[in-house]
Amino acid sequence: MNLFQKIIINRILFRRTRANRCLKQFERCFGSMDERAADLFLTVLLNLMSLILCLNPEYRLNIKDFEAKYVFKGKSKKLYVTAEFKNNKLAVKQKQIQNPELTLTFKDGNSLFKLLLSDTPDVLNAMLNQEVDFCGNINYLNKFAYMAMRLKLMAAGKV
Repeated sequence: MNLFQKIIINRILFRRTRANRCLKQFERCFGSMDERAADLFLTVLLNLMSLILCLNPEYRLNIKDFEAKYVFKGKSKKLYVTAEFKNNKLAVKQKQIQNPELTLTFKDGNSLFKLLLSDTPDVLNAMLNQEVDFCGNINYLNKFAYMAMRLKLMAAGKV
């Protein structure tokens, strides 16, 4: 990654100290959020992921020749976001798609935050506690969790 790309990414994702401070403040307040806030957060996260995929060739290697459709939804139907990886790009939509490779259903907004913002996301524990249910190939969930964690580390300046 060249200097220009690092400067752009630092400006977009904030500098390390500001990013850590914002992340800690966000983690403190996420406990009381509902599915509408989770929907907004997930949309922002996926759009940020899409932007970084365009700007950072190293991050883009994670989706080289990868094609998949993800559906994230809540049990109360207030949360519904789709992500489609195709042609080394990510498209984020809030409309129904046909034949997704993975459908994740979250019990509530807190379940989504716990899974995505945890330092060590534990998908199996979330399923055992009935916070998350999935339909499809669990390997796609692991790939998404890895990409989200990598994005979080990039935001904190640890990558």
